[in-house]
Amino acid sequence: MSEHGHHEGAAAIPSSGLGKVADSIEAFIKPIYTWLAYVGAAALAVLVLTMIWSIIGRRFFNAPLKGSTELTQLGLVVMTFLVLGIEHMGRHEKMTVEIIIRYLPRRVQQFIAPVVYLLGIAIFVILCWQLVKLGITYQNAHQRMRNLFVPLFPFTYLAAFGILTMIPVYVAKFLRAVGEAFSAPAMKAVEK
Repeated sequence: MSEHGHHEGAAAIPSSGLGKVADSIEAFIKPIYTWLAYVGAAALAVLVLTMIWSIIGRRFFNAPLKGSTELTQLGLVVMTFLVLGIEHMGRHEKMTVEIIIRYLPRRVQQFIAPVVYLLGIAIFVILCWQLVKLGITYQNAHQRMRNLFVPLFPFTYLAAFGILTMIPVYVAKFLRAVGEAFSAPAMKAVEK
């Protein structure tokens, strides 16, 4: 199965009204997420160069890059949280565990999918809220990295923004799943 209730190779159900809304949400956010992914890729390139510089400096010149551990951590935060949205766009779910779900009837799977996406949205909202609170705490306490003296709060807000970018993706997935669960062909299958 590639997504909750969607067998690989199964015929696609025509988009319902909710499916079309989901498609328009994805069409609107995809260019934004693409540019965020470019920034994340640039952060990965800088991260690789930083690690190379640190290794060469340490091995050959006995002068490692100051704060290389913190730079690596910050680079990973930037890279990871900027590519979350684009990574989860599309029709194929990347992080599902369907140990029990795959044994349920297809109709039950179609009704479970919207619930799972709704729970995901709720978790992302709570996580985003908590990261903003943590960022405010860091900002008020003037928290900085130990070796670089770089403030932590911008990176905490960036993590919250990265989580925030997941919400429209999962709203689109939720709408599409509701549309498929309550589509006319699916409802006829329940009546039989």
